[in-house]
Amino acid sequence: MGCTLISDQQGLESIIPTLMGRSAWGFDTETTGLNPHKDKVILVQFGTSKEQFVIDARKVNLEPLRVFLEDKTIKKIGHNAKFDYKMVRGSFGICVENLRDTMYAEKLLNMGRKFGGFRLDDVVKNRLGIGMEKDVRSTFGLGYVPTGDFTEAQIAYAAKDVEVLLPLLSHQLHDIVDDGLVDSYLLECAAIPCFGDMEFDGMYLDSDKWKEIIGENEAGALEAENALNLIAANVMQVDMFGDAQINWSSPDQVLKVLKALKVKVPTRGEDGSYTDQLITSSDDKTLKKAKSVKAVELLKKYRGHKIRVNTFGYPYLNAISPETGRLHPEFEQIGTETGRPANKSKKGSVNLLNIPRDKKYRNCFRGDSDEVVETDDYSGCETRIWAEISGDPGLTHAFANGIDVHCYVASMIFGKEVGKKDPERTPAKSLNFGIAYGLGPFSFFEQVNGAGYKISYEGAKVLFHKYEGNFKDGIRFLRDAGRTALEQGYLSSISGRRRYWLRPDEEDRVKYPQGRLDKAYKGRRAGIEREGGNFLIQSVNADMTKRAMVLIRDYIKKNNIRSKFMNQVYDEIVTRTHKDDSPDFVKVKRKLMIEAAQQYLKKIPMEVDGHVGDSWTK
Repeated sequence: MGCTLISDQQGLESIIPTLMGRSAWGFDTETTGLNPHKDKVILVQFGTSKEQFVIDARKVNLEPLRVFLEDKTIKKIGHNAKFDYKMVRGSFGICVENLRDTMYAEKLLNMGRKFGGFRLDDVVKNRLGIGMEKDVRSTFGLGYVPTGDFTEAQIAYAAKDVEVLLPLLSHQLHDIVDDGLVDSYLLECAAIPCFGDMEFDGMYLDSDKWKEIIGENEAGALEAENALNLIAANVMQVDMFGDAQINWSSPDQVLKVLKALKVKVPTRGEDGSYTDQLITSSDDKTLKKAKSVKAVELLKKYRGHKIRVNTFGYPYLNAISPETGRLHPEFEQIGTETGRPANKSKKGSVNLLNIPRDKKYRNCFRGDSDEVVETDDYSGCETRIWAEISGDPGLTHAFANGIDVHCYVASMIFGKEVGKKDPERTPAKSLNFGIAYGLGPFSFFEQVNGAGYKISYEGAKVLFHKYEGNFKDGIRFLRDAGRTALEQGYLSSISGRRRYWLRPDEEDRVKYPQGRLDKAYKGRRAGIEREGGNFLIQSVNADMTKRAMVLIRDYIKKNNIRSKFMNQVYDEIVTRTHKDDSPDFVKVKRKLMIEAAQQYLKKIPMEVDGHVGDSWTK
């Protein structure tokens, strides 16, 4: 059989029965670039190990392929299929359904033990022992628009990509089954169109409001800088005008000023006790320990304003697409070892996962003029998951009876009734959210003081240990998970997702000169123990949110709802919907989110908090 080039309409229509007659095909595209709103698909390929079809999309109307591409029973197997999904949608207005992805298969099989080598040629070489052509790849993309016929080498290259995909996935599936990853893999594949749509459709940014915020932060940075210069002039050398020439963005220069000011921070000694010692670093973590120091408070303000200008200011304005007038973020669908997504860190891309929670920022993100934005998130998601999988009776009692868990915990550790407006709820909330991340007594002490609840370190330790005493089963679960992660090198969550850890080798005297006594060796082991319990919680959070997105997209497609995904921030799903469709849709959306959660949580009820408005609001 081999490769067939399709360059006329009759040829295209002749292969449709063949395409519809198989349950799975390799799927790939070649394009003129990476932007689905500007660049075009020039080749579309489908294939098996025995036959491949390479379609010249410049010469053929692909509309007859819609029935095949949108068929939900025929698998289309790609590598980084989200890219091809967006490009096909941009070029032809077709949404490819029932995708399978060999890149995600490889990532799922190696989470935590492999951090690169996921390109198709790398994976094919590793699993099938086949070398892939690399030189021809450079003849596609980067604005390349061929006017003549494709070369034999280009056609062979395009065919080879789809020829290997079915054998590659077959090879991967053996490991996926053995590792119990079938459900996780199918979920990731089902979520590809959700993330593809979210990136393709994007969102609007109110540029005028955004510029106002930039101006406010530039003014705030300048005000803090001037105040810092006045303080520094008292302890540092000044110029002929009496000014201290300090670059407040330089860690070394800042540290010199802080030392000259004799700033001290609590420092842990060998016996575990804390004493105030002269500051040795100007990083943010150290500065948090310096209390009631004017220069430190000003420095925090200065850095905060600078970050908001340089990270969240002009880069977002520059990222607005000239083709659509919208922001189009790019997500790594499996962005962390827990399965959570991450924003790609590349030039021209923006991170919508760490936007400041300040409403001024979020209110700048909106939909079209005839749309409203629905912001919905799981309430206390990670704490509920922790209660479910640990079986802790105290946490279970609170959630099962609809009690505010932060008030419940506060009442337990303070020994009195605590309401939602009482200040004691703040430290309880810090403990509930922080324990699963390895929060210790001193970190708890820093966190609650930073949140405005004033308490001594000794008082913080008392509350911390009361929490441990009242929720023993939950704490024991986290510690057991950490020990298991350290002993066997991996864990699997209740959703089936697996994570590996590269455990430190005490015999590696290059990394750990003192062996098991080495501080870095002990620190890495402690890190794995902290990450173990957190993985079992956070991975379920990631899976239920992705599953909710899949259910929501299916509902939107089936019922022709005028709604689009706008953002996904961990356990928060943001949609923008036509004003006429929103009242009914938002009720269904929240119901579907709860339905997704119930696939994992059998004893603990889940709640969804939501807001509908003109912009992203949380």
